Amino acid sequence: MVFNTDKNLNNLLTNKNKGIIMKKVFLLFCLMLLTGVPLQAQTVDVTFQVDMSIQMARTIFNATTDTVRIRGSFDGWGAGLDMSDADNDSVYVVTVTSQPQSTVIFYKFFHTGTNGTWESDPNREVNTGTSATVTVDPYFFDGRTPYTSVSSPVTFNVDMRLPAKSDFDPATNHVYVAGNFTDWGTGALEMLDADGDSIFTVDVSTFTSGDLAIYKFIWSTGAASSGNWETPAGSDVFGSDNNRIYGVVDGNNDVTRFWENTDPNVNTGDGNILFVVDMSVANELGVFNPSVDSVQIRGEFNGWGDTDPARALLNQDPGDPNVWFLNIPMIQQVLNDTLIYKYFINNPGDETYSNTGWEVAISSTTAGNRDRPVAFLGQPNQEQEYQYFEGIHPDWVVPSGTTVEATFSVDMTPATGFDPAADSVVWVPRQPFYFAVHNIPWPGDQPRVLYLTDSNSDMVYEGTLTINGPDFNGFLYNYGYVDVSATNTLVQEGGSQEECRVRYVQQTGPRAFVSPYSFPQDVWTDGGQKPEEETPTSVEDIPGAIPNKYSLEQNYPNPFNPSTTIRFSIPEAGQVSLSIYNLLGEKVAEILNQELVTNTYEITYDASNLSSGVYFYTIKANNYVATKKMLLMK
Repeated sequence: MVFNTDKNLNNLLTNKNKGIIMKKVFLLFCLMLLTGVPLQAQTVDVTFQVDMSIQMARTIFNATTDTVRIRGSFDGWGAGLDMSDADNDSVYVVTVTSQPQSTVIFYKFFHTGTNGTWESDPNREVNTGTSATVTVDPYFFDGRTPYTSVSSPVTFNVDMRLPAKSDFDPATNHVYVAGNFTDWGTGALEMLDADGDSIFTVDVSTFTSGDLAIYKFIWSTGAASSGNWETPAGSDVFGSDNNRIYGVVDGNNDVTRFWENTDPNVNTGDGNILFVVDMSVANELGVFNPSVDSVQIRGEFNGWGDTDPARALLNQDPGDPNVWFLNIPMIQQVLNDTLIYKYFINNPGDETYSNTGWEVAISSTTAGNRDRPVAFLGQPNQEQEYQYFEGIHPDWVVPSGTTVEATFSVDMTPATGFDPAADSVVWVPRQPFYFAVHNIPWPGDQPRVLYLTDSNSDMVYEGTLTINGPDFNGFLYNYGYVDVSATNTLVQEGGSQEECRVRYVQQTGPRAFVSPYSFPQDVWTDGGQKPEEETPTSVEDIPGAIPNKYSLEQNYPNPFNPSTTIRFSIPEAGQVSLSIYNLLGEKVAEILNQELVTNTYEITYDASNLSSGVYFYTIKANNYVATKKMLLMK
């Protein structure tokens, strides 16, 4: 056998060198760990950008007097950070420093124009990744697609079925789009209806993302110069000329509008809606003075402002200074359209109500952002249901001299980044009414009202809130933790006020409460809807003979709108629950779940948040279960 000595020697040297290199790499790695030298950046600086040019054009944001702010999970949805426009290009910028790697930041932009405006839901989000810096591409305020100054075509579409009902003939007449990209009427572009559906279209390929398209539609029997220019109204319209505005974003842009911004498929009509709000709880708890303060209603029917006083400023009832009302005319409003609104406290001087005056109703609504909804019926005397400011009923007031002990608990196991050995868990209110009643600055650093502790190290934290009257029952809240590793920053659960929890202490009657009381255990949730209880009901015992058997009686009245009374008897003490179900068997409310002693009881149920229909109510007490049917007719 013959050995190739040179080859074998080279292999030995190569393997030896590899071993030496691996040892050096291992020693270097150990040295970096011992000296604290990082292998990669441990935190990330994230730069955010938002384009305010459309809000400026619509004069709902003034660059001289108003402020742009970013708020989000990076500071527990606290006060947020002001943004600046150093080069006056309408793009506001801020850098959020020292964020954890590979973490999702939830956030929104906010500006102080028109008494403060948030972007719409859902929250924005960005993953910080692992680089030392991240720059998020700019967005138009409330837009959902960024722009990076690349060529981006725009397709304009206009639905002409409305004018086709009058003197426009889609078969023979012409439709144009004119704007700052056509030198207006001089180079107006003709739009075509290739498939005969009365929707006219044209493609424009001269745009770069980030451009603003200012434009209008025209129809004519001939040339654009002799045509009929639309005068639309709506959220894409600005200025005295009623021009439309659109911010071009990356990719293919599709801009589809109705002529005059009016849907031709809907029926419109005139009518009036009477709104009434009761301010008695706000007055009793010292946050509203009916002799000095006033109340407004703001919604999409008046531009969310008070520039039209006849449609915004409520009148004080001469017979009851706590009741305010306004009968608002609706002109050619879409029938059965759901209009959203909120009540607003207008304080004179510097004494501004929390949240700059806006309520955040604790009561459940079908609208987002806890806006109140009303369906327009086109009637001359439509009346919206009687309402209470912030959704707080007078029966829920904790009277002076009364103390209620309420215990909150939360499972912190899902909380990303939470260190149980170092961090503290807190309960955080999110309703302006709570801030106002307790004289807490809004929003401040989101107050650490109640600290919770984990006595048996099972990741379930618990704390008892002492409620001393005068106060109120009803809690809109989140949980947070004080992050020691980030200079005691408060990290809150993700989600808007709409997605916060709502819970109530069980009541035994008007202004009477179960105390001590423990709420159902919560679970830390990052974003998404959290548990929201029905409004509290009062269960009252009926004097008389002690019952010797279980019973559940028929509700009365029945049919009902919106409240009804349910009577039941229990011959022995125990846990009693009473729940409401729809025809699908889904539980829509749990109106009672507490320990009761032997007796006959009545409970009043308010079904204001339910639609008309057949429902079932079921009682469970020890081994007794019974169900009856009831009919809600609104």
